[in-house]
Amino acid sequence: MLTCQTILIFLAMSLPFIACSSKSCVMDILDDFEQMKVDVARSKAVKPAFFAALTPHFTLTEINAVLKFDDVKVNRGEAYDPSTGVFTARVPGLYHFSCMILANHRAVVHYQLNKNDQPYILGYSHKGLAADSSTISAVMELAVGDRVFVKHRHTRASEVVFGAAHTSFSGYFIHEITP
Repeated sequence: MLTCQTILIFLAMSLPFIACSSKSCVMDILDDFEQMKVDVARSKAVKPAFFAALTPHFTLTEINAVLKFDDVKVNRGEAYDPSTGVFTARVPGLYHFSCMILANHRAVVHYQLNKNDQPYILGYSHKGLAADSSTISAVMELAVGDRVFVKHRHTRASEVVFGAAHTSFSGYFIHEITP
């Protein structure tokens, strides 16, 4: 038994073919249908998002030391690699990243959020009476293959980042950018 909704869908899909007799017109309709299928698949694709914390205390001893946030709580799209501490974009678009660093007791930590090999935003956890934290966040436009990570930016001394899940790094996809 046909429902009203089924009949309306059939008519909506058939009318362009009835009104369109040329081969190019039919091809245009088929192209539009294929594009609709691509758009639907894209809207269902996994949107990258991750959240990872640092469990051990981590001593930053050199300028190129990348923080490796090992306790991954969320990693949709598997774009964050805890063994390297690097997020690699697999979908072009706008992303939001955030990093909270807790300096170990009465210490200072100089750090930065990098996009590829360039500093994007700088962070600094101040030397307080006890432990002190700071948070940096940024919106970035990324292409496929761009890398985002947190690294040490101070060369004069080693600095200790407090672990025990007090330090974290996260990022998520906001919106796709079409070329």
